[in-house]
Amino acid sequence: MIVLAWRSLVRRKLAILAALFSVVVGSSLLTATLLIASSQEQQGAASVTSWRFEAVDAVVKPPANVTLNSGLVLDLPSMPRLTDEQIDAIRNAPGVTAVALESPFPAYMIASDGAVIGDAFTRSWGHPWSTALADAASLTTGREPSRPGDVAVDESVATAAGIDVGDPVRVVLATGTEEFTVTGIVRRPGEQFEHALFVDGGTAVRFGGAPVAALVSTTDIDALRNAIPGFQVFTGEARAGSLQLDLRQAELAGGSSQFLMVIAFLALAIAVFVISSTLTVSIGQRRRELAMLRIVGTRPRLIRRLVTWEAAIIGAFGGVVGAGVGIALAELARQFFTAQGLMARGAVVSPEPTALLGGAAAAVLAALVAAWLPARRATRIAPLEALRESDNPSGATGRGRVVFGWVLLVTAVVCVAGAFALGGPVTTLGGAIALMLIVMAFPLLIGASVVLGSTLLRGVLAPLGGLLRRWFGGFVAERSIRSDLRRAAGVSVPLTLLVAVSAVLLFQDSANYQARSQVYADQVTADVVVTGGVQLGVPFSAVDALADVPGVAAASGSISSRLIFDDPPTMRSNGTVTGVDPAGFDRVLDYEVVAGTWADFDEGSIAVSQIVADEKGWRIGDQVAFRYPDGTPGSTLLSTIYRDPMGVSDTVLPLDTLTPHVLEPFASAIYVALDPGTGRSDVMTAINGALSAAVPGAQATDRDEHLAQVAAQASGDNWIVLMVVVILGGYAGVSAINVLISSTMSRKREFALLRLAGARRPQIAGSLLVEAVVVATTAAIAGTAIAAITMIGYGYLLTDTIWLPFVGPAFLAIVGCAYLAAFLGTLAPARTAMTADPLEGVRAW
Repeated sequence: MIVLAWRSLVRRKLAILAALFSVVVGSSLLTATLLIASSQEQQGAASVTSWRFEAVDAVVKPPANVTLNSGLVLDLPSMPRLTDEQIDAIRNAPGVTAVALESPFPAYMIASDGAVIGDAFTRSWGHPWSTALADAASLTTGREPSRPGDVAVDESVATAAGIDVGDPVRVVLATGTEEFTVTGIVRRPGEQFEHALFVDGGTAVRFGGAPVAALVSTTDIDALRNAIPGFQVFTGEARAGSLQLDLRQAELAGGSSQFLMVIAFLALAIAVFVISSTLTVSIGQRRRELAMLRIVGTRPRLIRRLVTWEAAIIGAFGGVVGAGVGIALAELARQFFTAQGLMARGAVVSPEPTALLGGAAAAVLAALVAAWLPARRATRIAPLEALRESDNPSGATGRGRVVFGWVLLVTAVVCVAGAFALGGPVTTLGGAIALMLIVMAFPLLIGASVVLGSTLLRGVLAPLGGLLRRWFGGFVAERSIRSDLRRAAGVSVPLTLLVAVSAVLLFQDSANYQARSQVYADQVTADVVVTGGVQLGVPFSAVDALADVPGVAAASGSISSRLIFDDPPTMRSNGTVTGVDPAGFDRVLDYEVVAGTWADFDEGSIAVSQIVADEKGWRIGDQVAFRYPDGTPGSTLLSTIYRDPMGVSDTVLPLDTLTPHVLEPFASAIYVALDPGTGRSDVMTAINGALSAAVPGAQATDRDEHLAQVAAQASGDNWIVLMVVVILGGYAGVSAINVLISSTMSRKREFALLRLAGARRPQIAGSLLVEAVVVATTAAIAGTAIAAITMIGYGYLLTDTIWLPFVGPAFLAIVGCAYLAAFLGTLAPARTAMTADPLEGVRAW
C-alpha cells in the first residue's frame, strides 16, 4: 500500500508540490518558534547574566518569592535585601571563611562630550570592589578603588567614554550626579551584558543600601544551607544565573517565550487550516480516480488506507524537511530578535528534539486529519454515483456539515455575548473571563467560516448572479463555482485566514495603543515633562534642579513597580503601584477621585483604584496590608479611591515610602506645572539649561510634544506586530496561491472543452478572473467579519464602549494582498494550462 501511495503521489507532482510546500512552511515556522521558546525557557537568566562568580564557592540570596496565605507562590517584583541578622547567620555558618556583600546601584558614566554611557539594552550598575574580585575580574591598568571618590570601570565603559586612569569623571546616580576619579580599568567575562563601575565598600553601601546577595567562600556548602534554611544558595554553574540586575533582559530571557508561544499557536492554527485546505482540494480533484477504483472492486477500507498513506508520506516528508529548515530559520530569527532587543543576547538556539518532533508531528497530524474526511466521504457512496459525481461535482453541502457549522457560529456568538455581559476592564476577574471568551470566539468563527464556506459563496453569488450572467465570462465563472462549491470554498480558506489573522493582530495592537494613550493623555495635566534616555528614567535630583527656575510652579516625579496583596484573599494577588510626591503631584497629574480626597494623601497613606477597592472590599479609613516590591511587609491607611478605567495604576504610594524598596529608583518622568501667564519658551530654555548642568541626558518638552513622543515610541513597536503579520499572513497568502495553482492546473480538461466549444483564451481568462474576484471577495467578507466581531468585543473590554479600533491603510493593504494572491494563483497557471492543444487535453483526461 505504501508503494502504491508513493506511485500515486509521483503521478501528481504539481498538486503534491503545492500540498508539500504548505506542510514544509507550516512545519518550519512552528519548529523555529518552538526552538526559540525552548531556548529561552531552558537558559533563562543564565543566558544574559553579566556575572560568573567563579572566585567564590556560593552566592546566597533571600528567597525571591513569597507564599501567600492562600498557598499561592508569587515572584517578587524587585530583589529582596539581606538583613543584619541574616548576614550574621551567613558569616557564622560552619566552614565559612569569607563573605563579601553585593550592594548594586544604578550608575551611568558621563563621557567627555556629555553623552550618558548605557542604554535600554546595556544597563550600567555600580558595585563594591569585592564583587569584581568574586567574579575573577582583573585590572588591566591602574589600581583598585580604595577610598570614597575612587572608581574602577569596565574596559567597555572606558572605551565608550574615552577615559583613562587618573581622569576625573561624572557619574549619574539615582540621587544625582557625583564626581569620581578613575583609578583602574577592569576586564571581566560578562561585560558585554552590563556596564559595571566599581567603588569601595563604604561608597557602595551609601548608594546601594542593604545588600541583595552574599558572595561566600566556604568549605562546607551543606552547613551553609542548614544555617540559612529557605535561602537561595547558588553553587557551581548556577552561580552564573544568580545576579540578574537587568530586569528587561531577565524578562526577555524568562518571559519572551510566552510571546513566542502565541506566535507558535497562531502558526499551528494557520498550518492546520492551510494544510487541510490544500489537501482537501487536492483529494477533491481525484474524485474520478477514486470512483474508478470503486468500480473495479477496490474496497472502501483500502481506498481510505491509500489516501491516508499518501497524506502520511506528504506530512512526514514535509515535516522532516520543515523541521530541518526550522533550525536555520530559528537561528536567523534569534539573530534578528537579539539585534532588536526582543530576545536575551545570550540565548543560544539548539536543536531540541522535543521542538523538532513537535513541528514534524504537527505536520503529519494536520495532513492526516485533512485527508481522512474527504477520503471517508468518497468511499461511503456507490461506485456509479461516485463516477457521476466526479464528472459533474455536486454543489450541495451535507446536512451534517451545515449543522456543525451553525453550531460553531452560534457558540462563537454566545462567547461574544458573554464577554459583553461580563464587561471589563481586563484586569478584573470578570474582565479576564470575558477576554478568554473573546479569544475562544476567534477560532470558532474561523471554523464556522471554513465549514460554511459553500453557504458563504452562495450568499455572495446570490446578488451577483443576474449581473454575472449578462456576459460570457461571468456566466462561465458563476456556473463553474456553483458546480463545485467545495473546491471554491477550499480555495477561499487560506485567503480568509490571511484577512482575519492579519486584521486581528493589527487591530489588537491599535486598540491597546489608542486606549492607553487616551488614558495617559487624560491624566497628564502638566505643562512640561522631563524625560531621560529611552527606558532609563530621570534622577529625582532633577526636581531640586527645577525648584529655583523662574516660572516653575510645581515639579513632581513618579516611579512604577508592583505590590503584593495577601489580605483579604481574592483573585487579585498583586497590582501595579505608582510612587508620587504627595506635595504637589495633583497639580501635574489628574486621577479622578471617587472617594476621599488627595488632600488627605500623605506619607502615612495609600490611594487605591476603584476596581481594586471594590474587589478587596476596602473603604476610606481602612488599614491596607501589602508587601513592597522587595517582599517587605507594609501597612498603611487608605485615604483616596480614584478611577482607573484601564487598570493601569492599581495603587499610589508616596515616593519616600516606595523608593527604598525598588532596585532602580529613577523617575519615569518629571512633570512640571508653570505659573499662569509665564512665557513657555523662555521657561523651557531655562529648564533645559538647569538640567544640562545637574542631570545630563534629561530633556524637557511641552505636554503636547511629550504626548506625541509617547505616541511615536508606542507606535514604533508596531513593526513587531507587522513582522508577525508578514510571517503568518504571508504564509497563508503563499499557501492560497499554491492551492489556487493546484486547483487551476487540474482544470485543463474543462479549459480544453471550452476552447473546443469556441471560447477564446481571453474569454476563459476573463471567467477565471471573475472566479478569483468572487472567491477573494468571499474571503474578504468572512475575514473582515471575523476580525470586526472579535475586535469590537476586545475594544469594549478596554474602554467599556462600543468601538472598532481600525487601521484603514493597513486593512486595505491586507485585503489587497488577498486579491493579489487570488489573481496570481489563478491567472498565472491558467496561461500555462491553456497552452496545450484542446484535443490533447481532452484525451489526456
